[in-house]
Amino acid sequence: MKIIDICENFSALGCLKQYYEKNNIKDYMIYALEMYLSIGDIKNNRLDFLKKLHKKCFGYNYTYNYNEVLKEILNNITDDTIIRIWSSKKNDDDYMLLLFLCNFLKDKINTINVVFSSDYNELQYSINFLDYKKVNDVLKYEKTLSKDEIETYAKEWNKLVEINSELRTLENGKVKSKKYSDYYDIILSILKEITPCKIANLIGECMAKEVLNDASDLVYLTLIDQLIDLNRIKIIKQGTRHFIDTIDLVN
Repeated sequence: MKIIDICENFSALGCLKQYYEKNNIKDYMIYALEMYLSIGDIKNNRLDFLKKLHKKCFGYNYTYNYNEVLKEILNNITDDTIIRIWSSKKNDDDYMLLLFLCNFLKDKINTINVVFSSDYNELQYSINFLDYKKVNDVLKYEKTLSKDEIETYAKEWNKLVEINSELRTLENGKVKSKKYSDYYDIILSILKEITPCKIANLIGECMAKEVLNDASDLVYLTLIDQLIDLNRIKIIKQGTRHFIDTIDLVN
C-alpha cells in the first residue's frame, strides 16, 4: 500500500514532512496544490488567472505550475495507491481542493481518503499551523470516501465551475458563490476603525474578524486592490513592498 498525501499549500506540506521525518518514516510522498480555488476564474485558463493575480498583488511572476504537480501525482499512482487529501470544513481553499480532486481523480484511482482538520477540532481550520506532534491525533479522523461520496463532491465541483463566481466561501458547511463587492463594505468599515494603516495591518484585522473564514492574505489583498482600483481606498505612502503600503479611505 502506498499513500500519497495532498494538501493545499506549502505550510501544510511542511507540517506533514516534519511529522514523517521526526517519526523516521522514509517512504512518504506529499504534494502541495496551491491553487487558491476559493477565488477567481475556475472555468477557463486557471494558470493564466493566477499569473495575472500574483503579478498584480505581489509584483513578481508566478512560476508554480500545478499542472506539472498533477501529472507527477498521476505518474505515481499504482493499483495499491491511496490518495489522502488533507482538507477542512472551515477553510475555503482546503475544501475547494477536495472537490476539485474528487472530480479530477474519480476515474483514475480506486481509493480516496480525506482528513478534515476541523473534525479533530472545530477551531483547527487547517493544518497550515498545526504542530507536527498533533498529526497522529488528526489522522484518527481519516475516512475512506465511498464512490457515491466522491461522485457527490465531483458534481459539486462541476456545479461551481459552471457558476464560476468571483469568490467561493463556506457558510454552514455549504459552498456559497459570492462577488467581490459582497465584502467591500465590511473591509471599508474595518479600515475606518484603524486608518491610516499598512495594507498588512488591514489584512490582519480582516483575518482576525474572520471576514472570509480562514482566507489567505492573497484573497484579502485582491479585495483591497479592487477597492483601490475603484477609488474607495488610496495609497498615501508606498512601502518597499505592496503589503506595507500605507492606505487611507478616500473621502
